[in-house]
Amino acid sequence: MSTTLEHTHEEHTHELAPHIRIGRARAGVLMLILSDTMSILAILAAGGYLNALNTENAFRASGDHAAGFVPGLLLAIALVVSGLGYYLWARTTRKNGGNGLPLFFILSLVFMLVALVGQTWVSLTLNRDYVSPYSAYESVITLISWFTAVHLLLAVIIGVLLLGRITRNRVKVVGLNYVPEVVGYWWFYTIIGSILLWLFSLVI
Repeated sequence: MSTTLEHTHEEHTHELAPHIRIGRARAGVLMLILSDTMSILAILAAGGYLNALNTENAFRASGDHAAGFVPGLLLAIALVVSGLGYYLWARTTRKNGGNGLPLFFILSLVFMLVALVGQTWVSLTLNRDYVSPYSAYESVITLISWFTAVHLLLAVIIGVLLLGRITRNRVKVVGLNYVPEVVGYWWFYTIIGSILLWLFSLVI
């Protein structure tokens, strides 16, 4: 009995204070976003630089094309709806002490999944249209397309894990109510980054 009490006391002794856990969670996600933003900026800089040097049509050969405008627009709309659903869920969760409306989050996750499936289809279509060896333009567009798909996949995986917490009522547990906020950082970052990369692929 005394051993059990000592073990429980040890666990509580090593528990971090809530404000420290919240700060670490925020900092961790923001550091991930910052490092990932550097990758996106590198892709944009490289693509823009190669496009600017395209004085002899060596960057973009005749017949090269990005993904269709309409599929990209539909994916962008799906992402915006996903972001709106997440915002409404997170807002009601904060206002109601962790008792948000799960329907909003499920809607958000479904549209993120739709965007992932659509982006994967677009990427596979591009790979089918492009002929190896790829031109520099085709390589940049392929990189942007699959880079976006991977980020959407990560968002879906995080969303499924968060849905598990929601169904087990763990979001409203004291000390875990920061989860919607920190997940929201990545969720909105993924949406904004994906749309910006799509717009860049249209103008490059």
